[in-house]
Amino acid sequence: SSGINAEWPLRPGKCGGTSDAKPANDEIRAIVTQVKGAVEDHAKKSYSVFEPHSYTTQVVAGTNYFVKVKVADDGEHVHLRVHKSLPHAGGELSLHSIQHSKTEACPIEHF
Repeated sequence: SSGINAEWPLRPGKCGGTSDAKPANDEIRAIVTQVKGAVEDHAKKSYSVFEPHSYTTQVVAGTNYFVKVKVADDGEHVHLRVHKSLPHAGGELSLHSIQHSKTEACPIEHF
């Protein structure tokens, strides 16, 4: 074995651009759970509903996750921008910013 990861050149992704929106998966649910406290601190309120709906990613020095999260039974959503640093930098998650007053129909855009 050469020790080379043969998958890396085949992975889709354009450095700097955002991916197409995808349904939230277990990784996104875990990320959203980890930043919920920071989101509530920023919003100065608690959310009884906090369900990720969909997301896009942006490859930078790490990965930016843009996640649509349902925060109320009436259909209110927020968009989160969460940065995950590269593994050698600790792979840490940090909440970058939040967009409020979104709906399920609002497209996830870079912010």
